Amino acid sequence: MIGLARIADRGPFVAAALAATLLLLALWLPALVAAGNMSGLLILASMASMFFLIASAAVVAFVALRHGELSAVRVVGGCLVMLIVVSIVLYQSPIHVPLVASVFWLPAILAAMVLARSVKLDYAVLTIVACGVVVVIGLSVITGDSVEFWRSQFGDAVVMEGDTASAALSVEQQEAFMDTMARMMTGALGVSVVSIALGALFLARSWQAGLFNPGGFQKEFHALSLGRNAALLCVLIVALAIFVGGQLSGAIAMVVIFAFFIQGLAVTHALVKQRGMHRYWLHGIYVLLLLPHTLLLLAALGLADNLFSLRRSKNV
Repeated sequence: MIGLARIADRGPFVAAALAATLLLLALWLPALVAAGNMSGLLILASMASMFFLIASAAVVAFVALRHGELSAVRVVGGCLVMLIVVSIVLYQSPIHVPLVASVFWLPAILAAMVLARSVKLDYAVLTIVACGVVVVIGLSVITGDSVEFWRSQFGDAVVMEGDTASAALSVEQQEAFMDTMARMMTGALGVSVVSIALGALFLARSWQAGLFNPGGFQKEFHALSLGRNAALLCVLIVALAIFVGGQLSGAIAMVVIFAFFIQGLAVTHALVKQRGMHRYWLHGIYVLLLLPHTLLLLAALGLADNLFSLRRSKNV
C-alpha cells in the first residue's frame, strides 16, 4: 500500500487524480457488483469499498503531512474539479459526489494539518472526534427530529403483517426494531465519520513513517493518550446520556466512547510489545471485537489509562 504514497508524492495533480479515482471506486464498486447479480461478492465488495474510501482520504492527508497545507489545498481543489465533472455527468448534480468527499475527507485532512503543525497524534485524534460530534449535532439541527429522518430513510422496510418476509416478526416487533435502529443511526454515522477519518490519518502517517521514519508511527500510536480532561469529559457525556437521556446526548456518547476505544487499542498494543508477548494476543483481541462488549471494555481501558498511566513509558 505504500506504493500509493509514492504515487501521491509525484505532485498535486497526480495525487488529486489518485484520490478521485479511489473515491469513485469506493462509490461504484458495490453498485457494480450488485448490478451484476454477484450477491456472493457483495460483502467483499463492501470491504474493498471501505478500503478505497479510507485510502482516498489518506492520499490527501499524506500530502498535508508531507508537503504542508498549501499542497493539500491544491490537491483538494484539483480533486473537487474532477469530482464535480463526474457528478454532473452521472448524477446531473454538481454536489452529489463532492459532498461525500467533503464529509469523509475533511476530518482526516484537518487532523493531518493539526498533526503536521503540532507533531502530537492525540491532538489530531481529538480533532477528528470533534468533527464527528459536529456531524452528529449538525444532522440533528438540520433534520429537527433525526429519529423520524432515519425512519423515513428506511422507507418500506417495515412490511405489512401477513407478508411471508415478516413471518418471524409481528408488526409491533418490526416497529420497535426500526425505532431502535433509527435512534442509533445518528451516533452510528458519527462513529463512521470518525473511524474512516482515523483510518485515513493512521494510514497516511504510517506511509510517511515507512518512507522517512521507519517505526515512527508505531511509537506514536503506542503512546497515544487523549488526556485526563478528555477522559473526564467523556465520563460526563456518558453520564448525561444514561441519566438524562436524549437521542443527541446518546449519539455524542457513542462518538466519544469510540475515541477511547482507539486509545484502549493503543494501550493493548503498547503493553503487548512492552511485555514481550506474542502478537497472537493482539489477533485474539481483534477477533473478540466481533462481540460489542469488547469495544466497551477497551474504551474503559483507554479511559483508565488517562487516570492510572497503565503504560510505564510513552516511548514503548
